[in-house]
Amino acid sequence: MSNTDQDQQPKLPWIKSPNGVIDIYTNSAHLTWSVDDVRIRLAQIIDNPETPNPGRGFRGAQEERAAVTFTWRVAKVLRDQLTKAIEAFEEVNGEIKVDVKLPDSIP
Repeated sequence: MSNTDQDQQPKLPWIKSPNGVIDIYTNSAHLTWSVDDVRIRLAQIIDNPETPNPGRGFRGAQEERAAVTFTWRVAKVLRDQLTKAIEAFEEVNGEIKVDVKLPDSIP
């Protein structure tokens, strides 16, 4: 379906769920897929119970917070929306750095 076809289709209204919405923060994601769909597992980096104290030898852990599964069609629409949002953000704020390296420990 072309963008022109999408623009001409009536927009479906967004309706708030009577049960509310789960709001999740994530700074880590793991992607898997099948022929039918895409699944993203979302996690937050936390203290590792094995190395809870800062300093030499500290290692973080990823605690899974949620998972979302959607169709390939929705994945493509999401990709396009994210590309536009990232481009707009970077136009105002500069390039987002993805190769950031954290120090081993805080002095």
